[in-house]
Amino acid sequence: MADPYRVLDLPLDASDETIRRRYLELAREFTPERNPERFAAVREAYEKIKSLNDRVKHRLYDAGKEDTIDSITQEAACRTPRTRAGLRTILGAVLPQ
Repeated sequence: MADPYRVLDLPLDASDETIRRRYLELAREFTPERNPERFAAVREAYEKIKSLNDRVKHRLYDAGKEDTIDSITQEAACRTPRTRAGLRTILGAVLPQ
């Protein structure tokens, strides 16, 4: 599968809301009736990165990059408001013990 960030034409540091808005724009542009293949690719890309948990899973397991939990934690801490659960808490629910 192609890189979901490229399919949706988004930067790696896109927020949940930005990803959702971009998905909705592309879903309207490539409806299943007009372009089912492109719509399926957009939908699959969105499913892979729609939430912080999904983005962490993608970057740790699917992307094949050299990301570590610490590098993702530091990157997310720069743009994650303090009111949200910490990334380590989220990762505890996502990663096997």
